[in-house]
Amino acid sequence: MVPPNTIFAFGVANPAMLFWLAAAAMPVLIHLWSRRRYREAPWAAMEYLLAAFRRRARRVYMEQWLLLAIRILVIVAVVLAAAEPYLRPTVGARPLGGRTHRVLVLDGSYSMCYRPSDRTRFELAKDLARQIVQQSRQGDAFTLVLMTSSPRAVVGTPALEPALILPEIDALQPMHTGIDLPATVALVRRLIEAPQRELPHITSHEVYFLTDLCGQGWLPRLGPDAMQQFRRQTAALAQQARIKLIDLGQASADNLAVTQVRVQQPLVVPGQTAQVEVSLRNFGRRAYLGQKVALLVNGQLVGQQAIDVPPGQTAALVFSHRFDLPGEHIVEARADGDALDVDNRRFLVVPVRNRLRVLVIEGRPSADPFGGAADYLAAALAPGDSTNLPLAVKVAPETALSEQELFGYDCLVVCDVAQLAPAEAQRLDAYLSFGGSVIVFMGENVQTERYNMVLGTEAPAPSGQSATGDGKGLPRLLPARLGPVLSAPQGRLDPLGFRHPIVQPFQGRQTALLTVPVMKYVKLHLLDGSQAQVVLAAPGGDPLIVEEPIQRGRVVVVATSADKSWTLLPLWPSFVPLVHEMVRFCVAGEQTGRSLLVGEALGGTLPIAAADAAIEVKTPAGRTQPVVGHIAADRVHWHFADTLQSGVYTVAVGSPLQRSQSFAVNVDTAESDLTHIGLQQLQAEVWPGVQLEYLATWNGQPSPSAVTTPETAWRLQLVLLYALVCLLLAETLFAWRFGYPNR
Repeated sequence: MVPPNTIFAFGVANPAMLFWLAAAAMPVLIHLWSRRRYREAPWAAMEYLLAAFRRRARRVYMEQWLLLAIRILVIVAVVLAAAEPYLRPTVGARPLGGRTHRVLVLDGSYSMCYRPSDRTRFELAKDLARQIVQQSRQGDAFTLVLMTSSPRAVVGTPALEPALILPEIDALQPMHTGIDLPATVALVRRLIEAPQRELPHITSHEVYFLTDLCGQGWLPRLGPDAMQQFRRQTAALAQQARIKLIDLGQASADNLAVTQVRVQQPLVVPGQTAQVEVSLRNFGRRAYLGQKVALLVNGQLVGQQAIDVPPGQTAALVFSHRFDLPGEHIVEARADGDALDVDNRRFLVVPVRNRLRVLVIEGRPSADPFGGAADYLAAALAPGDSTNLPLAVKVAPETALSEQELFGYDCLVVCDVAQLAPAEAQRLDAYLSFGGSVIVFMGENVQTERYNMVLGTEAPAPSGQSATGDGKGLPRLLPARLGPVLSAPQGRLDPLGFRHPIVQPFQGRQTALLTVPVMKYVKLHLLDGSQAQVVLAAPGGDPLIVEEPIQRGRVVVVATSADKSWTLLPLWPSFVPLVHEMVRFCVAGEQTGRSLLVGEALGGTLPIAAADAAIEVKTPAGRTQPVVGHIAADRVHWHFADTLQSGVYTVAVGSPLQRSQSFAVNVDTAESDLTHIGLQQLQAEVWPGVQLEYLATWNGQPSPSAVTTPETAWRLQLVLLYALVCLLLAETLFAWRFGYPNR
């Protein structure tokens, strides 16, 4: 059925053929050319004939004019049939004399950087956008939207002159993100509604989507309610404007991407040879044979290998590199040679440390040797020849949580501290946001309810932001809720298949870890929706060690004590390697905190001493942008959200801190899958029942063969051919009849 507000638009596929309509004048010209001139002479006998002819003159004239009209219509029918006219239902056709508001929506996702020829898809989209502007009528208005994961109106106020919109099109650059189609549709609707009030001469709207129809972005993964809302928004947009989709994608596009770069060692020290693992994914249907992969460290080539990557498969290779100097090192893996360069590079920030500074908080000090809650732990962390973990350990009372600056330490270990004040929780939150890690041991002094109330038990907060625990603005710092103290049953500890990195080194060895007696422990309840993982379980199956990444650091909770009051673990030979593995794992998490995806915000917290310090971010393009920090809870919080390009971002903090940190921002390789969904899948799964015009290119006026709508365009060519046959038969019949052959 045709919607009640549908207007039928008439057009022709070959408008040049209409010039042949001038041939319709030929029968008239022939008639005029053939007219004979008579010399009048009176003749008495003709008077009687003329009198009879006058009685039939009107009928003769009507017959001759009808025959002439039929011959003209024959020519017109031939010309119109060759011009291929069509009649198409359309919504919102503009009245005569009205002006059109055209919204140009350019797909800015990084799949548009695919280069099928000498130009990328995005460059082709910009060319077509210029043509649409240049071929529009004087007085038409233009709005420009860049469709990304955070769509934005580049030109939000309609531009009434091409000179105002063309430079903005020229300056557009694709982002290294995907797209958010529902947010784009909502933005376009808002941009259309504004001119209806401000520009009354605008009588119609057209929305042009210039895209590659990449399935990762055009098949939004929404819940039922969100999908229904999205389709309602699109249906409303189709009522407000004509939707034209210009498809720049290819049905089959091969692509290879670097999906992961990681250092296999959790901690890298100077002089150590590290193993750098690089993973590649083939998203296409052809094999990449002998694909060259280069490894660069601080911009210098340090290795190159070749590997075969079968279609639809992932392959990995390992580079060895020795890091001689301490500090931050930028590792880059690069695999060139295909049509999409953006996902051929991936970055990693590798901190190389001379030593790790560990602050141990003693919650139950004692004058007796090994009588305090942290004495065994401090001894286990003391530097020795039995470990290659360079440590510098300091033991401090619990007052250090509020009095001592924590930012100089790589790891903080809290042993049997009775409770934490809200101000101390804020300091721990700031410490974690800077990339620090916290290990918490239970004990007799721990007030579990105070821990739950102050350190929070709600769902995790987004990266770089503080979560709230009980609605009082306190950060959530615990990976599990603390329950009652239980007596442990007899039995062996459960390593859960040695899946977690902390206990993996114990697998396959004659270890006494699993036979450690545990007399008491705090029951830990994992939170719904958290990322917490159980490292080791008690004999009854309850979690004994739980860890979770929080902010840019990690928090590990050990449900038993660090001394022999609740367990004999400190007396077991497994205690030292277990503690070292926990510290190693926590510090290694700093690499994870330094790796983000494009579009994720950088952020952190600085001590109040840095309130007047200049904070600057250097982007991969080499531009330096200032960041304004704000003071809250005796901390300086900073936030930087403009991370829409992949690469390395360096945050520099001026005097008095004088420190810098680098962050690796990489593309989400989900967009590397260039599968093209096509029109049928679009109308079936994304926009069912939505009227749109689908084009593969733009040439000023779309041809009917390039237009597809839910109601098929009605072609008039066949009707004209039938009419032509009828006209030819009529012309023959009338010529015979009006010629009076029998008279």
